Amino acid sequence: MRFALLAVTLLAACTSAPPAPSVPAARETSAVTAEGDAADDPAIWVAPDATQSVVIATQKQGGLYVFDLNGAIVQEIPGGRPNNVDIREGFGWPEGAAPLVGASDRTDNTIVLWRFDPATRQLDPTPRARIATGFAEIYGFCVGRMGDAFVAIATDKDSGNVGVWRISLDANGAPTGERISRFSVGSIAEGCVVDDDNGVFYLAQELEGIWRVALDDADGSERRQIDTVGGNGNLVEDVEGLTIWRGEDGAGFLIASVQGSSSYAVYDRGGQNAYRGAFSIGASADGSADAVQGTDGIDVVSAPLGDAYPRGMFVAQDDENTDPNALQNFKYVSWAEVEAALSLR
Repeated sequence: MRFALLAVTLLAACTSAPPAPSVPAARETSAVTAEGDAADDPAIWVAPDATQSVVIATQKQGGLYVFDLNGAIVQEIPGGRPNNVDIREGFGWPEGAAPLVGASDRTDNTIVLWRFDPATRQLDPTPRARIATGFAEIYGFCVGRMGDAFVAIATDKDSGNVGVWRISLDANGAPTGERISRFSVGSIAEGCVVDDDNGVFYLAQELEGIWRVALDDADGSERRQIDTVGGNGNLVEDVEGLTIWRGEDGAGFLIASVQGSSSYAVYDRGGQNAYRGAFSIGASADGSADAVQGTDGIDVVSAPLGDAYPRGMFVAQDDENTDPNALQNFKYVSWAEVEAALSLR
């Protein structure tokens, strides 16, 4: 969601919070091909050979990209208006287990599902399913596991409606969705992420804060707010993407993109989700990637992805791709840099 930054700047000036420490970008992807507000949300696939991992990302004016770890385009799938994208391993496709990729598509307000082929490191070009949501304008999206089942979560842009669908295969081997939960938070919500191990998901209500919701909470009545915008909270408008750095035995961190301050808030994954601080993304040390402003979507993995990412990789959409000026893209960051900046280890 875009807005005038002046008010946010004035608000920040009136607070006593120290500036978020900056970590350097490691590299950036090629720019998307559409002008204006186009790049939005990334999802990382970790390959058996970690150096062959890729980033799947939305170009919300018309398609999906797959980038390699050097930021080069591996695949482009034109079509639709995909806003958010996510991935989960091990879905039981008729031809065998493989990753499930899903996105929210605003052309017809559906959840779109693809099979990802690990052998080619690409998406099968034709979607395997479109699941109607009944939303006026689908917006946020994420996928996860609920026990042995796969679930997809989507939000409606302006109403704050949230739905959870159980994903399974029909008699013809095509994915289908059964809605198992619905509720409203009352205003615009987008980013979400599923914590499979703990049976919960997190939801970013852009102007209000972050919610923790049990996957089996059919009406959202037991949800808990873990941080707020303004007041005594650590956030400013707009709260956008969410992701989880997954450590061992349930440890790790929840990360939120705070668009209004061009920063990323970090919380403990467990317990009461204690706030651990925030960071921003500066230019790379070699000058090949510029700093990041106004991020929408984010993703992170904890798996080592080669020497450049020994503790995993964080990916953020960059609203203003400068130096040189270009269309929007995505920036890669070594999670080890974040750990050092916030003393997370």
